[in-house]
Amino acid sequence: MAERPRLAWLPRRLELSAAVGFAAVFAILVATDMPGVGLGQLFFVPIVFVALARDGKAGAVAGLVASALYVLALVLRAPLGLDGVVTWRAGIHLVSYVAAGLIVGTFAGRARSLLGESLHMLDVLLALTRRDLGSGALNPEGLDAALAGRVGQAWPFALLVGELAEHGKGTPDSDGAVREAVLTLSAHLGPDADVARAGPMRLVVLSDATSPSRAREVAGAAERVLDESGRRATFGWAHYPIEGADGLSLLQSASERLYARRIVRGEWQPTAASAGLVDELPCQL
Repeated sequence: MAERPRLAWLPRRLELSAAVGFAAVFAILVATDMPGVGLGQLFFVPIVFVALARDGKAGAVAGLVASALYVLALVLRAPLGLDGVVTWRAGIHLVSYVAAGLIVGTFAGRARSLLGESLHMLDVLLALTRRDLGSGALNPEGLDAALAGRVGQAWPFALLVGELAEHGKGTPDSDGAVREAVLTLSAHLGPDADVARAGPMRLVVLSDATSPSRAREVAGAAERVLDESGRRATFGWAHYPIEGADGLSLLQSASERLYARRIVRGEWQPTAASAGLVDELPCQL
C-alpha cells in the first residue's frame, strides 16, 4: 500500500525535474560560449520529462518553452538583435522540440489510458470471482471481504441469515429461486445492502442498521418483500457491534435466531443428529 502514494507523486517529481532542467540548460547556454557543440539538445531531457508526466499537448507546450528559452539564451549570449538570432537553426530547434514533446506525450498518455483500462478490467474480473455464478450473489469469499470491510469501518450494521422455503422437495431450480430473491432484496433494501449466498437456499444480507431494533426491522422488511414476490423466507439477524464484534460471532448469533424462528414457525424440527449429539446412521439398502 505504501507504493501507491509514491507512484502518485511520480508526475510531480517529473515536472519538478523538468523545471530544474529548463533552468539548468538555459544557464549553461547563457554562460557557455561554445557554438556548434549542440548544447541546445539538452532541452530534450526536460521536454521528455513533461511529456511523460502529462500528455501530448503539455509536451508540445514544453517544446515551445524550450524553443523560447533557446532563442533568449542566444540573445543574452550574443546581443545581435533578433535578426541575428531568429535563423533557420532556431526554426529547426522549434520544430524538433515541439515534435519530440508531442510524440512522446501522445504515446505516454495512450499507455496510461491502456493501463487504466487494464486495471479496470482486472477489478471487474476480481469482482466476478467473488460472485456466485448461478445467482449473482456474493460467494463465501466475497462475503468474507464485505464483512471485513464493514467491520474495518467500525460503522453499525445488521447481518441477516435467511433460509428460502423450497417449493416442493427436491426443487431443481434453486439457482433461479436464489437469483430472483437476490434481485428482489437488492432492489428493495437499497444500494447499501450486500447479498451473499451461503448455501443452496440460504442467503446472508449485510445492511446498515444503527440499532438491534433497526436490524430486526430490516429482517422483517426482507421477509415481506420476498413474500410479496411469491417467495417465502425466514431471517435471523444480528447487530454489529452490540451482538457481535466480528463476522464469526455475528453469523453465529444470526443463525441461532434463524433456527429459533424456524422452530416457532414450524419450518424446522431439531433432531439429535442436527444438534450434534449423535452421528447420522448410514442408509442400509
